Amino acid sequence: MKNKPNEAIRALRKIIGYTQAEFAAMIGVSKDAVVSWETGRNQVSDTYVRRIALATGVDGRMLKAGVSVPLSTAEDGHLYRAEDFEHHRQSEWGRTDEEAARRRLADCADTLELLLLAAVKPSGDKRHQQLPGVMDSFMQWCEAVREDFQLGQQIDAQLETRRQRAGMTQVYGVWRAMNRGNPEGLKANGYVEDPTKGAGESLRLELELVPEWAPGRSMKWPKPFKMKLATPAQG
Repeated sequence: MKNKPNEAIRALRKIIGYTQAEFAAMIGVSKDAVVSWETGRNQVSDTYVRRIALATGVDGRMLKAGVSVPLSTAEDGHLYRAEDFEHHRQSEWGRTDEEAARRRLADCADTLELLLLAAVKPSGDKRHQQLPGVMDSFMQWCEAVREDFQLGQQIDAQLETRRQRAGMTQVYGVWRAMNRGNPEGLKANGYVEDPTKGAGESLRLELELVPEWAPGRSMKWPKPFKMKLATPAQG
């Protein structure tokens, strides 16, 4: 049986003034997914109905039904308007994107604490062994969010602000291995190959370092889990 075009999603998108690509970016899907819902090629799943409702304040049941006129989640259930989108964003998330992020950060930290502690509380059934699995699930979620919402570039920009200089002593064997992987970066940080030095001899360099994306590990100074050489500045 052929699906009917989801007129509610199309109407909602036009009410808030988003293109299909912008709407897709907001909820972490491809533009083709939005097109497929609007044309009836695919049905929108419950997962994305929830995301759209959270982002806009529209009645999710109406989206799922695909009715032509979306309704607001306000008590009177009036027809959804552009003003409802702005009101929902400010009342539920914050007046600015950063304010919204800071507000949710505290909530998520509390949730994560509860999950991790619940995974290790003794209960006589070896429940502590759940922690590695819980952490792996969290790390996979982080990677999925980074990919679905195309956040890699923005995350890298934030990590760049944590750039630091640090002295590091390594034997030549290690420096040479690093040099093979990133010769320009190591050269920019002062490494000069000296063939007279044995692999076990030490060399200290002052390196410019940037944390690497590593979900589940600290990406802050003074002891970030993974570091990479800073990209040399372009002249």
